[in-house]
Amino acid sequence: MESIGYLGLYSGIIAFFSMFILKPVALRVRLLDQPDHRKVHVGVVPLTGGLSVFIGVLAAWMVLMPLAGGYGIYLLASLLLVALGGVDDARDVPARFRLWAQVALGALLTYGSGVSLVHLGNLFGLGVIELSWFGPLVTIAAIIGATNAFNMVDGIDGLAGSMSLVTLSSLSVLFFFAPGNHLELALAFSIAIALLPYLAANLRIPPFRTRIFMGDAGSMFIGFSVVWLLVKGTQPEAQALRPVTALWIIAVPLMDMVAIMVRRARKGQSVMKPDREHLHHIFQRAGLSDRQALLVITAFSVLFAVIGIGGELLLVPEWIMFVLFLALFVGYNWAIKHAWRLVVLFRQQYETLDRK
Repeated sequence: MESIGYLGLYSGIIAFFSMFILKPVALRVRLLDQPDHRKVHVGVVPLTGGLSVFIGVLAAWMVLMPLAGGYGIYLLASLLLVALGGVDDARDVPARFRLWAQVALGALLTYGSGVSLVHLGNLFGLGVIELSWFGPLVTIAAIIGATNAFNMVDGIDGLAGSMSLVTLSSLSVLFFFAPGNHLELALAFSIAIALLPYLAANLRIPPFRTRIFMGDAGSMFIGFSVVWLLVKGTQPEAQALRPVTALWIIAVPLMDMVAIMVRRARKGQSVMKPDREHLHHIFQRAGLSDRQALLVITAFSVLFAVIGIGGELLLVPEWIMFVLFLALFVGYNWAIKHAWRLVVLFRQQYETLDRK
C-alpha cells in the first residue's frame, strides 16, 4: 500500500507541473480550443489537461511499477491513443480514421496483453454467459464504447473530470476490498490523483486562474484506461467486480452516449456528429448554470456508483442488478425524450420556490 501512495503522490505532482510546462507548447502548436456555435467559452483554451494526466501517470509508473501483466502493452497503446487524441485536438482528425485507429489500438491492447472479458456474468438468472473466443471482440467493442463515452461527456467545465474521478474512485474501492488486485488499485488510484490538478485548473480553483480543457487526448485515455481496469477486475483468478457492476460505475457517460447515438441514428445522422443534445445541455436549457448542472450530474453519478458498489459488496444477484440498470436506462431515455416537458415543469417548480 505504501508504494501505491507514492505512485499517486508522484503522479499528482508530475501532472501538476506538466500543466505549466505544456501551456507554452500548446500555444506554439495550436493545441487550443476555439469557441464556435457549440462552444460558448470566451477566448482560446489550452487542450492540455489530459496530456498532463497521462504524463503524470506514465512517468510515475515507469519508475515505481512493473510492466508485466499486460501493463507494458497498456502503456504503449495508451501512448499511441494519446498521440492520436493530441493530433485530433490540434488538427481535427476525420471521425472515421479516429474510429478505426481506436479499433486497432483496442486490438493491440486485447490481443497483445492476452487479457479480455471471459464472461458477462449471470445477467438473466439462467447461468453465467461465457464468451469463449468471442471475448476479445466484445472487449474491443467495450474499449471503443467507453473511449467515446468519456469523450462525449466532456461538455462543460469539470464534467469529464468529475465523471472520471467518480469511476476511478469506485474502482479503487472495489480493488481495495478484493485480494490480488495490487496493480489495478495502483493504476486506478494514480489516475484519480493525477486528475485532481487538472480538475482544479478546469474549474479555476486557486492557485489556478486560467482554465484548461481535457481535450480528446485526455478523455480517450480515461475511457481506454477505465475499460482496461474493468476487464482486469473481472478476471476469474482475481475478480474484484462482476461485469454488471461496471454498468453502474460508468452509468452516466454510458447512458448519455447510447441515448445520443440512438437518437442520431433515428434521424439518419452520423452517430459521431456533435450536437447540443447531451444531458448537460438539457440541464442548461432548464435554467441551471454550468456549475449547478455539474453538481446535479455528478450527484447522480455518485448515487449510481454507490448502488453498484453496494450491490457488489452485498452480493446482490447479478440478474437483479441488471434488471434495475435496464429500468434506470429506460427511465433515463424516457426523460430525455420528454425533456422539454420536464424543463417546463422544472421551471414552474423553480419559480414557485423562488416566489416563496
